Amino acid sequence: MPPVRTSRQRQRQRSRTPPEPERQSPSPSRAATPADEVHHLDAERSPLPTDSRQLTRMVAMSWTPRSLTNAATKLRRAMDDGSEQAIRDGASKTEKRYFDLYDELDRLQPDLFELLDARDSHFMRNVRQKLADGRNGAKAEDNHKAKHSLPHLRAWTPSLVDEPKGSRGLAHPECAYMLSPTTIDWDNEEQKRQFIECSNPPMTHKHWSRFLWADCKADPNHPSKGMLQNKLLVDMANVILKSPSSVIPTARVRPNVVRRGRKGIAAKYQLTKVTTGFLAYVAVMTRYALSSETTFDEDGGTFNYVKFYDDIRTYLEAPKFKRRAKVLIDWWNKTLFPDVVQGDDGTEGEDTADGTLALLEAEVEEDGDSETADD
Repeated sequence: MPPVRTSRQRQRQRSRTPPEPERQSPSPSRAATPADEVHHLDAERSPLPTDSRQLTRMVAMSWTPRSLTNAATKLRRAMDDGSEQAIRDGASKTEKRYFDLYDELDRLQPDLFELLDARDSHFMRNVRQKLADGRNGAKAEDNHKAKHSLPHLRAWTPSLVDEPKGSRGLAHPECAYMLSPTTIDWDNEEQKRQFIECSNPPMTHKHWSRFLWADCKADPNHPSKGMLQNKLLVDMANVILKSPSSVIPTARVRPNVVRRGRKGIAAKYQLTKVTTGFLAYVAVMTRYALSSETTFDEDGGTFNYVKFYDDIRTYLEAPKFKRRAKVLIDWWNKTLFPDVVQGDDGTEGEDTADGTLALLEAEVEEDGDSETADD
C-alpha cells in the first residue's frame, strides 16, 4: 500500500511544479520582402561568372569588380541628374574603360544594377565575388589553352611537344626570334647574341615583338603593314574563341578536360565580330605562350603585360589611327567569321621616341604630308 501524503507534502509538491505556460495565439507569418528572395544572379548557377569572362576577353583584360560597381554608381547618378554625357566626355582613359565594362554588363544583365541599389551589402559582396571568379577564370583557362596549344600550332625546330615551358623563350631559337623586337637584325650574329645572352635590348612593352607581324617581318618605314596579322595570332584567337581542336583536331591538348563549354565562347557569346580589346588579349596570350614564364603575372613579372595590352589598344582606338585600325578589324572579322556578312561599323604611360607606337605615329604624319603635297 503506497504511503499517504499529508496535505503539507502535497502543497510542497504543487509549489515545485512549474506553472503551465500561457497559450499564445500564433502570430501571422511575415511576408517575404525582395531582399529575402534569392535572385538568379545571386544563385549558385548565376550567369555572372560567364558574363565576367566575356567582359575580360572582349572589353578589358585587367579590371576589378569594386571599381566597376563604383563606376556604375557614378554613371547612374549622372544619368539621374542629366550630366551623363559630360561625365563620359571628361572621363580618363581608365574611367572610359570602366564605363565600357558597365555598358556591356548592363546590356547582358539589365536588372543587375537596379538590384545592387535595392539589395543589401551581402548581395553586393556576392556579385563582386562572382565577377572576380569569372575574370580570374577566363585568364586562367585561356593561359592554359594557349601554352598547351602552342607546340601544336606549327612545326617547331626543335620540337616543343612534351617539352617543359621553361624550354621556350630565349632558350628556344624560334621562340627567341618571335619574341625579339623588330629593331634587331636577326641575320647579324652579334645582335642576336646580345639579345639572347645579354637581354640587349631588353624585352619591354614599348618595343613590340616580331610575332605580331605577318611572317614576323615589319617594315620600319610602314610599321602598320602586316601588323597583328601573323598566322600564329589567328590560330591562337581560334583556340580561345572556339577550341584547341578547331585548329589542331588530332592533338590531345587538354588532358582530362571536362566536356563543359566544348562549343566554344564564340557560339556561347554569339560573336560575329572582334573587339579591339580581344585583339590585344590574343596578343597577350600568344606572347605568354611563347615565353619561358611558367606562371602568368600581368604586371609583376619579367614583362608588363598590362602596359603591352594598353599600348596595342591605344593604337587600335586612337583617332589618328582610325583608318588603319578599321581595315585591320575588318580583316580579322572576315578571317574569324567568314560566313558572317560584315557591316560598315566594323595609353597613359611612358613616352618613347623609338617605340613601336612612335613609328606608327610617324607613319601617319608622313602619309599626311604626302597627301598635302599631292594637293
